[in-house]
Amino acid sequence: MRDFIISVSLVLTLIFFISAYVGYTAAQENPGIDDTLRKFFEGFRDYMSNPVLLMLIIFANNAGKGLIAMLAGFFFGIFPVLFITLNGYIVGVVVSLRQPEWGIQKVLMAILPHGILEIPAIIIACSYGVWLGYRFYISLFAGEAFKPYLMHALKVYLRVIVPILLIAAAVEAFITPVLIPSL
Repeated sequence: MRDFIISVSLVLTLIFFISAYVGYTAAQENPGIDDTLRKFFEGFRDYMSNPVLLMLIIFANNAGKGLIAMLAGFFFGIFPVLFITLNGYIVGVVVSLRQPEWGIQKVLMAILPHGILEIPAIIIACSYGVWLGYRFYISLFAGEAFKPYLMHALKVYLRVIVPILLIAAAVEAFITPVLIPSL
């Protein structure tokens, strides 16, 4: 199982970076993406003055989506792969749109402190989602019990992924605004 999770994590990491590149180039070619992205992030502007509330919103958003991506993996692992692809694409778009205004160093300072935790946590959750998809497939056709695998994935989610996402949300809410005051 461990080798499976590591292998899938590496593949999902590659998919994330390829998707980020695609998002970056798409935003370069289609500046209209900026309006959609601005509207999305404007919804968070009201919470920027309250870092505790912002942290809780970020954490709930990431933890909820990570759990859904993991659990939806039982549909043969398709959803977690799509989730990673979409997230990579969005990161690429954000980098592309912010780079001319902020410069690459400021963009990286806005993403890396929390992203170094958040992205791997989401990749791990999605890797377990793909693994659950594989185990579900085996259980369907080989008559193997699925519940023990689901319970193991949920334990990893609660013991590993949730704490990492909580720390990442705290970094994003408390540290990133200090590093990048114009956020």
